[in-house]
Amino acid sequence: MSKDDFHILQDRSAGFVSRLLAYIIDVVLIAAIVAVGGAVSALMDRALDAMGTNLRVEMTVIYVWSIPLIIGAYYIMFWSLTGRTVGKWFMGLKVIGPNGQPPSIGRATLRFFGYGLSAIAFWVGYVWVVIDEERQAWHDHMAKTWVVYDYSRRKSGEIYDDYRDRVERPS
Repeated sequence: MSKDDFHILQDRSAGFVSRLLAYIIDVVLIAAIVAVGGAVSALMDRALDAMGTNLRVEMTVIYVWSIPLIIGAYYIMFWSLTGRTVGKWFMGLKVIGPNGQPPSIGRATLRFFGYGLSAIAFWVGYVWVVIDEERQAWHDHMAKTWVVYDYSRRKSGEIYDDYRDRVERPS
C-alpha cells in the first residue's frame, strides 16, 4: 500500500454504521447543549423571581420552545459552513452537494427538514442508506446531498505519519 492509496475510501459514499455513529455523537452533544441551556434558563427564572419581577412567561418556557431552533441551527450551520457536524467530523465523514462542496444554507435547511421525514416513518428514511445504490437517505435525496468519507483531516501530523510508517513498513 502506497502513501497515495492509504485511505482508499476517500470521497466514497459512507455506509449506515458510520453515519449512525456520527448521528449518535451529534444527538449526545445536542442533548448536552440543551441540558445546559435548560439549567441556565431555570436559574434565570429563579433570579427573576427573587428580584420580584412579575413576568407572565417564564424563561424556561421560552427556552423549551426554542429547542427546535437550537437543533436546526446546529445542523444547518455546521453542514453549510464545513460540510460536517461534530459527529461527522469525528467519524471522518462530510456532507457534500452536487458540486462536491458543503451544501448551501438552503440545501442544508431542506436536508434538516428531511431528517424529520426520514424519521417519521419508523426511521425508514435513515435505514434507506442500506438499500440505496448511492447510499443516500431520504433527506439526502430531497436535498441532493451525499455523505462521503473524508480522511483529509487525518492526513497530516506526527501521529498520522508514525502510524502510516508502521502500516507501510514491510514485516
